[in-house]
Amino acid sequence: MSNLIPSPAVVPTPAYTYAEFRALVGKLAAGHHTTGADQNPALVRFTALNQVHLDDSYVLPLLPALVDKLRHLPRPEHWLVLGEGWCGDTAHTLPILAHLADESAGKVHLHVLLRSDHPELMATHQTDGKNSIPKLIRRDEASGAELGSWGPRPAEAHVLGTRLHADKSLHTNEVVKTMNAWYAADNGQSVQRELLALLA
Repeated sequence: MSNLIPSPAVVPTPAYTYAEFRALVGKLAAGHHTTGADQNPALVRFTALNQVHLDDSYVLPLLPALVDKLRHLPRPEHWLVLGEGWCGDTAHTLPILAHLADESAGKVHLHVLLRSDHPELMATHQTDGKNSIPKLIRRDEASGAELGSWGPRPAEAHVLGTRLHADKSLHTNEVVKTMNAWYAADNGQSVQRELLALLA
């Protein structure tokens, strides 16, 4: 679990560092399992496939302006990220958030929260009435006050995902393949531009 011991009002428990999340999901994938109660074979398969996306996304180039903005935040922040091991959007986005936190000169502390562990928090941060993940929730480190949220996808990806899921002729594998291709082409830039705008 997270090495920091912040107030539970700021960071709910259980919470994981990014490294702990990677270790957890890697162990589950190796044992043909996934996070959460639903052990559907498709979710287990996506969890295994997501290991590559988690590796690749962490090393994507960061926007210098965003890194500079984070290093000069007026107050340290806790970033709570609701996600799951089987979620493709989490696999593409969480590593970028973790990398940004690592480069923030101590201004951002990232904590991964499994959606399945925190239904109440998820219920208060829905998107269009749905428990969509990943969801980033920014909180002031000292007071716990919420500073804003982001997610579950960059705007362009959200539009694409909504259109794909509405097309009942598409198999889930086709939807996943198309979304993966979008993320690969975007190279992690859209989420960073949106975060920069959020912090402006």
